[in-house]
Amino acid sequence: MSGLSFDDLYQKASEVLEIYNDACRTIRDIQIETGLRCLPSCRECCKTSGDSIQVTITEFLPLSLRLWNEGRADDLLRRLEDVPDSDRCILFEGSGEIRNEGGCTEYAFRPLICRLFGFSGVIDRLGRVAPVICKYVKTGYPLSVERFTEKFSSGLEIPVFSDYLKRVQGIDPHMGSRTYSINSALRKALEYVGMRFYYSSKGFDRTA
Repeated sequence: MSGLSFDDLYQKASEVLEIYNDACRTIRDIQIETGLRCLPSCRECCKTSGDSIQVTITEFLPLSLRLWNEGRADDLLRRLEDVPDSDRCILFEGSGEIRNEGGCTEYAFRPLICRLFGFSGVIDRLGRVAPVICKYVKTGYPLSVERFTEKFSSGLEIPVFSDYLKRVQGIDPHMGSRTYSINSALRKALEYVGMRFYYSSKGFDRTA
């Protein structure tokens, strides 16, 4: 008896990546129009407590599939066993030599909050979109921030985090409806995908 197809899991991962790509295109357009950008090699948002970075399990499905397929998941799971949820993200590398865009060792698979922070908005109490701009960007690029503010006041559309999160929830209402600290979300995603691989290796699988 052969294992059932993993098509549902890969389909969900593909849909997550589509959302990530859409967010990146939107942010790139904002950067081109306003000049707003992160400071080179800045890692300040990654240095916060993991509890401050809330992520759904669904957002880590693409990375989890990759790590299991590449044989790297078990090692990361063992490391996560000794990492409190309040610790910094386990994917963070503080060395300034890692890469120009920042200190994430899995930058291409980083979750929504890591992509949208500093370039998106939230819905305020009056139901209006309110931009959230990084304090380091405000200090480092005041002219770009001023241009961004002017463009926004003139109708520039910016991504709203809650809108993107709703799209993630639509992919999997169970795994996408609750957020966890970033280390906990990654651990749960790895465990879930690992369970699917295990059951498949035993000749059966179950869909989410």
